[in-house]
Amino acid sequence: MNTTLPAITWASARTTLMTGVLALMVAGCGQQAGEEAANDAPVPSAVAERQEGFKALGASFKLINDQLKTEAPDMAAIVPAAERMNVLASQIPGWFPAGTGPEDGVKTDALATVWSDPDGFSAAQARLSEATTRLQELAIAGDADAMREHVKVVGASCGGCHDNFRVEQ
Repeated sequence: MNTTLPAITWASARTTLMTGVLALMVAGCGQQAGEEAANDAPVPSAVAERQEGFKALGASFKLINDQLKTEAPDMAAIVPAAERMNVLASQIPGWFPAGTGPEDGVKTDALATVWSDPDGFSAAQARLSEATTRLQELAIAGDADAMREHVKVVGASCGGCHDNFRVEQ
């Protein structure tokens, strides 16, 4: 079992950290002299973190799908992308802290059902995690044919959240 995280995960962490720092700096710049820091300063950071996480998840999935459409997929590119998807899928629950939903006045594409139906959201996230774990296993095994079939399962898992927990696009 590979116990090291893919290098690309650290780049994502650095981007997330920089996004959070930038959001806090912007929030601090808008304060009046003597005004206390707003209690909701982490909210923009939390929303930015989940947006960046989902963008990274989508980019990895796109890379995998694009490679699998070729006659000879580049498994050296697919394996780290599959690993990254699996890591990101496991982080999703942490991207939706209390106070970051539309009913809190936060501009987000997440529906209130993320917070009002935590069991349903958790089950959907678990399905995605299971699907990305299997995708990673197939990538490590170098089984492009099985991956071509399994990306359909991953896509359906993504769609399960999009259909029930995200504003219609």
